[in-house]
Amino acid sequence: MSLLIDRLVKDHEQLLRLLDCLDHEVSGYRDDSQHTPKVWLILDALDYLHNYPDSFHHPLESRLLSRLRPRLTDADQRAAIEEVEAEHEEIHQLTTSLIDRFSALTMDQIIPINQLLADYQKYVELQRAHIQKENRVLIPAMKTILTEEDFKLVNETLKDTPDPLFGSHVWESYENLYQFVVGAPVDQLATNAH
Repeated sequence: MSLLIDRLVKDHEQLLRLLDCLDHEVSGYRDDSQHTPKVWLILDALDYLHNYPDSFHHPLESRLLSRLRPRLTDADQRAAIEEVEAEHEEIHQLTTSLIDRFSALTMDQIIPINQLLADYQKYVELQRAHIQKENRVLIPAMKTILTEEDFKLVNETLKDTPDPLFGSHVWESYENLYQFVVGAPVDQLATNAH
């Protein structure tokens, strides 16, 4: 299997882990929560979810999908590609909106929390469904249909962007987020995620 596919699969696993951590923090805004949310942590997570996928993960997927698309004969797979690419834009817009609104909280602006929580829930559900769709439909199609030559050509045109949170060198701006993500017990996140 291509190292590019390995990178996509690993990215998906790490993004899901980060979403679990983000769920935990955002849950602190619910009326029944005993947890005090750290808005700076939420903003760091959203910043990463905004920047890394847009600068590397989604461009990699798009390049691979552009090689895959002309070879697909299955209508469901073709439809999944169209949905995934549309979802990339929707996720980008929702992430930007959430960053703006959580930033407003830090400036003591009044934000309707119930609406913010509903919008966050829509965002996180879309993110998870999007990753599941890619894992269920697109990754297997890429493994089956794309050739080593395809992977080589895509790799040559792709600027190798190191992962600033989960890569070999964590960016200073994400150091606290990294400590939270790797230090958060999985069972605690699972109980607070929904």
